[in-house]
Amino acid sequence: MRSAALALLVGAALGSFDRPAGAAPRASSLAWVRMPGAEACIDAPTLAQAVERRLGRGAFVPPTRGEVSIEGRIERAQEAGVWRATIRVFGEGGAAIGSREIEAEQVDCRAIDEQLELVIALLVDPDASLVPPGGAGVPAAAGAGGAPAAGAAARPAPRPPIATKAAVPPACPPAPAAPSAPWRVGGAVEAVGGLGLTPGPANVGVGVRAHATPPRGPGFELGGALWKSSVAGEVPGSPAFSLAYGRLSVCPVEIARGGTALSGCAGAMVGSLRVEGPAVRSRFRHERLVFDLSLDTRVRRRFVGPLFGAVGLGIAVPLARDVYFYTDEAGERRDVFRASPVSAILDLGLGLELP
Repeated sequence: MRSAALALLVGAALGSFDRPAGAAPRASSLAWVRMPGAEACIDAPTLAQAVERRLGRGAFVPPTRGEVSIEGRIERAQEAGVWRATIRVFGEGGAAIGSREIEAEQVDCRAIDEQLELVIALLVDPDASLVPPGGAGVPAAAGAGGAPAAGAAARPAPRPPIATKAAVPPACPPAPAAPSAPWRVGGAVEAVGGLGLTPGPANVGVGVRAHATPPRGPGFELGGALWKSSVAGEVPGSPAFSLAYGRLSVCPVEIARGGTALSGCAGAMVGSLRVEGPAVRSRFRHERLVFDLSLDTRVRRRFVGPLFGAVGLGIAVPLARDVYFYTDEAGERRDVFRASPVSAILDLGLGLELP
């Protein structure tokens, strides 16, 4: 029964490939697809190698060089336990030559491998002397002892294997490396206001600030401010306090979206607090070094080109809170000012940033 079934398949395959007898085999390409659920069935490389073993030579060429295209797929049919293989043949220009279906009621789809190999081998070359599986090159039409079977026509010797070279797609040029983000640097002139830095309900001044933000890692700020003198008390001749300092900050937080940037910085302020007035008699108390730790956050917004505006809010914490006093004519101590434990600073700036 198995031999009869194979014979029918062979006849069907030969009938689907219209080619004059004795003509040279046309270059063929093979495309084979395992549908979902048929992943355990024979794959394309294994099937191609099995067909070439039967033909005793290289049989397939890349699709761009093939005169005939053999396309097939294997899938599980809707009927339980049935496997269906569909094979179609296309000629030059994609014209359909024919198609065949192989169905088998088998638990394992690999049981129809031999049928697939035989049908595809005869589609490639109907006149070939096929080598049976494990026949080591013995022609399929040979009888016992290797002699030709009675009535069998003499067939030409198998052609030597044809070396084929798979088409290699041109190597794609490597994608250009993404340009690294540049440093952003800028500077601004500021109006500053504060509470608790010097005597009085509020302090005002002017400042400058420069910032630099690298592509990675924290940014940096460098600047300074000069505060307007403020008088401690309302009595004529009361001492006046003036403050100037420089600052350096590191900004580990930097979030930029479009033309807006938000930064968070921590740093130090070092400067001089000068006291002047007839009430202060000692030169020692005229000027003191101040050292404050600072935390601040700032928002920058670009307007036109490199022009930006900025607003910032921060706090300053002095490491030492000096008390400023004088001794009056009666020899009594008069406290004038003592720095606040936490001072607030607000700044508004306008500047340029590149790029």
